[in-house]
Amino acid sequence: MPSVLVPLAAGAEELEAVTVIDLLRRARFEVTVAGLESGPVTCSRGTVIQPDTPLDPVLDATFDLIVLPGGLPGADHLRDDARVQGLLRAQAERGGFVAAICAGPRALAAAGLLEGRRVTAYTGALDAAGVPSSGALVEVDGRLITGRGPGAAMDFALTLIEQLAGRAARDAVEGPLLRP
Repeated sequence: MPSVLVPLAAGAEELEAVTVIDLLRRARFEVTVAGLESGPVTCSRGTVIQPDTPLDPVLDATFDLIVLPGGLPGADHLRDDARVQGLLRAQAERGGFVAAICAGPRALAAAGLLEGRRVTAYTGALDAAGVPSSGALVEVDGRLITGRGPGAAMDFALTLIEQLAGRAARDAVEGPLLRP
């Protein structure tokens, strides 16, 4: 099964974080939620999530996918964290999947991973980085996957499943969700 790292920072968008974590676990992916700090993470709307581990113990682990939730100031904390930046660069250099949703692509831009790539993000989230957003719900550009915002969280997570495990895996998760 694919292994996934979800770094989680204070102020993350809980709808995106929980949707990604839940659907990837339904697909039987090995998901590790790692807080930038030890202990519970308070998200942007006050929801508290208990990560599986702090980030430091998994810094040397290898994952098939690193996926960043958005939300503010969570996405900015991910962007500004040297450990996260190092993980993103190393993941891209070794050809692993990298994904981010909403304002999360800010961290990808800071890592230098968006130049010349087709991406989507929350309206205005990438303006300061000078990176155009397509406005699509989800964009896949090779092993880079981005999502527009909270309303795209389910489509984003299902796309991650499909990209890592194939259409049948996506269908097996999506069917029981009874989506329109």
